[in-house]
Amino acid sequence: SGGSIIIAVGSGTSGAGGFVAIQSGRSTVVTGGALSVESGEGTASSSGSIRVASANGGAAGGSGRLVFSSGSAKTGNSGSIMIGSGATTAGRGGAIVVAVGSGTSGAGGAIQMQSGRSTAMTGGALVVSSGEGTASSSGSILIVSSNAGAGGASGALVFSSGTSKTGNSGALSIGSGVATAGRGGSVSISVGSGTSGAGGLISIGAGRSTVTSGGLVSISSGEGTASSSGSILISSANAGASGGSGKLVFSSGTSVTGNSGAVLIGSG
Repeated sequence: SGGSIIIAVGSGTSGAGGFVAIQSGRSTVVTGGALSVESGEGTASSSGSIRVASANGGAAGGSGRLVFSSGSAKTGNSGSIMIGSGATTAGRGGAIVVAVGSGTSGAGGAIQMQSGRSTAMTGGALVVSSGEGTASSSGSILIVSSNAGAGGASGALVFSSGTSKTGNSGALSIGSGVATAGRGGSVSISVGSGTSGAGGLISIGAGRSTVTSGGLVSISSGEGTASSSGSILISSANAGASGGSGKLVFSSGTSVTGNSGAVLIGSG
């Protein structure tokens, strides 16, 4: 095998350990020098790995941080950070895994993804997209909290737009895509079963307004352009061995200075 090249700093018994600095050249007229770290090619097997890691922490400290950052810019864009696996012609693309190590005290470490802030225009977008399957299905996206331990609850999932001072807050849209040779995907909202207390509820509430009418709640079945439109079924579940089935209540709210809302039931 080819000879190795090792750059190492000797150990010491006082102060911080010596550091190793690798820096490309500075230019006052054009782009500064590039810094390239590349593993060796394996023409008959795999190429070499590149490992960037901090050493393990001692008895009374933490392990060192890893910082990957582009520099700041005065009159242009700051540099991008790109992490990705290469393409392959006879296999599948390499996976990218971002994970936090386990611990034995305190809450688990967080993973945070945040797009950029702008003081002049719209903030940066955050896009999570599964892979395209040109000959089969596209990949799934799974967002789930882990199962709870012996004495706690599983974590909450919160999907929310931010607040707004002078305009509308952002919309939250959940839907399946259009299909040209099949049917559109279903959208299902359900509460898991439990063994103590009342079952979890599903609540749908439109927005409140302090100046005009409150928001509308609209439930509409799908159009059937060549056949019947879809049905809407509102029903309570069957009762168990020693109870009654749930009530169905259709009611308008009360009114202080005007008429309360009407309840209209009719066919088209």
